[in-house]
Amino acid sequence: MSLKLAILASGSGTNAEAMFKAVERGLLDADIRLVLANRPGAKVLERAERHGLPSVCVDHRAFPDRESFDDAVIRAIRSAGADTVALAGYMRLVTPAFLDAFPDRVLNIHPALLPSFPGVHGTADAHAWGVRLTGCTVHFVSPEMDCGPIIVQACLPVMQDESEDELQHRIHALEHRVYPQALQWLAENRLEIRGRRVFLKPAPAGRTAEVPANVLVWPALEEGF
Repeated sequence: MSLKLAILASGSGTNAEAMFKAVERGLLDADIRLVLANRPGAKVLERAERHGLPSVCVDHRAFPDRESFDDAVIRAIRSAGADTVALAGYMRLVTPAFLDAFPDRVLNIHPALLPSFPGVHGTADAHAWGVRLTGCTVHFVSPEMDCGPIIVQACLPVMQDESEDELQHRIHALEHRVYPQALQWLAENRLEIRGRRVFLKPAPAGRTAEVPANVLVWPALEEGF
């Protein structure tokens, strides 16, 4: 089942770019119907244009409250014909009405191992705490911030002498692999939510799983990711 995908971002859009490339390489079965930014001049809009993808800016500052802004975003997504939403560095909390519009079809990636270090500074908080292991989490979005059922996590060791920027760069490299993989599992109808747990149905016959060196990704990535 090919995803009819809307990607929402606020800034550079490196995770969005990873999705664009996964689609172009035939790894992600998705039709990217819309790339939406809430900040004028966001680099993700330039990335979408380079890939020939439809894009729009809906500036949240033009709306009196979160509800009216989300209503406009919902209308833009529906007008584009999308039914699945990937939040990719989207620095806005979505409302319950937004989630009701796309039930169990809104995904997010967080740069830490949830439930540790939720919020907008996940990498910075983990680095400041001096953790030995950190990583990233792809999850379904719930009304509570960074609390939705977890689809996949990737874990890496923290080098105690590395800077926050160096750690963030390594986490981003994992994000760019696990997020398209999670979306592909959704496209294949292999994700089943049971309470707080997400079960992954078996891969098609003949497909092999791969675990990148020096990190732990679970469930494991599959061919190409």
